[in-house]
Amino acid sequence: MYRKMLVPLDTSEFAECVLVHAKEMATAHSIPEVVLLSVVEPARSVAVAYLGEEFAKDAQETNVQGSSQYLERTKNVLGLMSSKVTTEVRVGQAAEVILDYIDEAGVDVMVLSSHGRSGVSRWFLGSVAEKLLRNSPVPTFLVPSLACRLPA
Repeated sequence: MYRKMLVPLDTSEFAECVLVHAKEMATAHSIPEVVLLSVVEPARSVAVAYLGEEFAKDAQETNVQGSSQYLERTKNVLGLMSSKVTTEVRVGQAAEVILDYIDEAGVDVMVLSSHGRSGVSRWFLGSVAEKLLRNSPVPTFLVPSLACRLPA
């Protein structure tokens, strides 16, 4: 039995479309907890060099706050589930942060979409999705972007 499902989201429509599938899976398997996770890229050294450290850190913090607000709004899409829905925002490189979170938080299943904002660099799968599929220590369910149905 699954106890904790991870749903990585990057605020894109492609990533969001996985919600209807995550909700169905959580309900069908009576998963007690679903975590919506968003990863914000850290302030890059180039941005720090051109804009200054303070501005780059402020921009990163704005992105963290925006992602947090986004996840809280998105949480409402899953609101009628019997599962507890929590949100988490982390800073770092998406695939690495997600894999670390799986180990750290005791996640035992993950559901994600094949394309998000960072996935356009790959022909078939997003680069983040590809890394997660190759390296995930837990069952990982991938919803192809073409199969996505946005929640009503």
